[in-house]
Amino acid sequence: MMHGQKNIKLRQQMYYQHDTAPPHFSQVIRQYLNHKFPNQWIDHGHAQNWPPWSPDLNPLDYYVWGYMNVMVYAHKGNTREELLQQILSTARSINNTAVLHKVTSSLVTRVRKCIQADRGHFEQFA
Repeated sequence: MMHGQKNIKLRQQMYYQHDTAPPHFSQVIRQYLNHKFPNQWIDHGHAQNWPPWSPDLNPLDYYVWGYMNVMVYAHKGNTREELLQQILSTARSINNTAVLHKVTSSLVTRVRKCIQADRGHFEQFA
């Protein structure tokens, strides 16, 4: 299978996790998501409903923001431009294979714990 076809097939299996912040939830946005991810986008009140208050299953909440905070503020910048460059550099570093492996491994563990708890709270399994 050619590389482009493989990417299309992979994308067809993906789900888009929508944050439903009011500015992101206009009719135009929902139409776009219905077109690009038919029955494969997750939000509150859609065919694929987002579990309520699920930060323990959201890599941005349980890992990325904390990682960004630690890395950005490890090197104090003196100017706004230096801070911006540190943020951008840290964001690019997330593409590092080791970082992504840590995040995805943690997500698999968290999902298994959630299933074990019958989709309920799973802190007791940590």
